[in-house]
Amino acid sequence: MIATQGHQDQSIRIQRMLPRNCQMLLFSATFEDSVWKFAQKVVPDPNIIKLKREEETLDTIKQYYVLCNNRDEKFQALCNLYGAITIAQAMIFCHTRKTASWLAAELSKEGHQVALLSGEMMVEQRAAVIERFREGKEKVLVTTNVCARGIDVEQVSVVINFDLPVDKDGNPDNETYLHRIGRTGRFGKRGLAVNMVDSKHSMDILNRIQEHFNKKIERLDTDDLDEIEKIAN
Repeated sequence: MIATQGHQDQSIRIQRMLPRNCQMLLFSATFEDSVWKFAQKVVPDPNIIKLKREEETLDTIKQYYVLCNNRDEKFQALCNLYGAITIAQAMIFCHTRKTASWLAAELSKEGHQVALLSGEMMVEQRAAVIERFREGKEKVLVTTNVCARGIDVEQVSVVINFDLPVDKDGNPDNETYLHRIGRTGRFGKRGLAVNMVDSKHSMDILNRIQEHFNKKIERLDTDDLDEIEKIAN
């Protein structure tokens, strides 16, 4: 929330109304440059506790990637996952609203209870979709980056990166990757994150994400049902 200018201004106004001896604590899985600058205004001489980069990807989350050639193969790999393991609830991240809409429609055709969340929705609409998902009325949430942060749903056991997260220049968005996979493996439970790779470029993105976090992401063959079943154990 603080990453948006409007919330920063509101937070500073609130901070100015607090007593001078008020203790300020700021927490986040990641800190963008704009948030660091904000933090320096609010807490000019802070004590800072940071994880090492290799500790940032949670140990409770198993991470895999699947090699595909196109969108249809990614969808088939997704269907194979659902056919082989029990998934309580899943969040599936797409790069564009168009892909998210297509994927939600295809999953619905396969009989899944699907919710769709994207950036053009009003705040009230988003809140209603998230609440239905949290209550378990839908088992699959297909979304763009609008849902990468701050959504805690205990029953999410799998996160799928149908498209890997990239910034506006096409480089890996490591912070968003961390926030996305962090939607699972919460509340002390184990989680599973699966990344769909469909080009040399997306393989390069995945390799750079591995290097950033110093964390190897294993390959998963979704045509091998025995292999899929092993990752669920």
